[in-house]
Amino acid sequence: MRFLKFLIFGLFVGMIACAILLPEDAQKSRVIDALGKGVFITFGLLSLGYLLRLRQWLRRSDTAAKQPDTARIVGRPIVVDGSNVMHWGGEPSLKILQRVLTELQARGYGPLVYFDANVGYKLFDQHMDSTDMARKLGLPPSQVVHAPSRTPADEILLERAIKDNLRVVTNDRFLDWKTKFPRVGDKGFLIKGMWKQGSVMLFGRGRR
Repeated sequence: MRFLKFLIFGLFVGMIACAILLPEDAQKSRVIDALGKGVFITFGLLSLGYLLRLRQWLRRSDTAAKQPDTARIVGRPIVVDGSNVMHWGGEPSLKILQRVLTELQARGYGPLVYFDANVGYKLFDQHMDSTDMARKLGLPPSQVVHAPSRTPADEILLERAIKDNLRVVTNDRFLDWKTKFPRVGDKGFLIKGMWKQGSVMLFGRGRR
């Protein structure tokens, strides 16, 4: 964007310089016409860049506003750090996450799953939004939150969990967020687990 701004400024200066310095002939007209076309094309690219930025901003704002409505959830609401749970077996795995969600539902919980913006690329090598991930998980789209680009899901899910007094299923200790969210150190706030020999194990207050 900065390069395009400098370029359009340079083209304008060039047009003015040509208009003042070059003699009146056909060559002058061709040069000014070429510079004018350059200004037009550069302005178009610059406008397109700003439109793309506006679109990204609107998408981030829209995504950030879509927090699950716990009143519509079947079971006791519980926050699931999807981007963490899918790594319980090492490599990112949709299967492991699905099994953890199934286990939570069997225990009477209604999972609210939060993902970082890059989850689609980690699991499927392509962009996936909250609706796409909800379809993969067999959940209503209202129970899946896809963090906006450059915004960590950690902050969003911790804010929600603390606001609504919900537990969080994750193996992340959230040390980077402990100052802002002291509750991460409270006993029972975080439910840890593991994937062992094809089975889900949950510890703490995630028992049946």
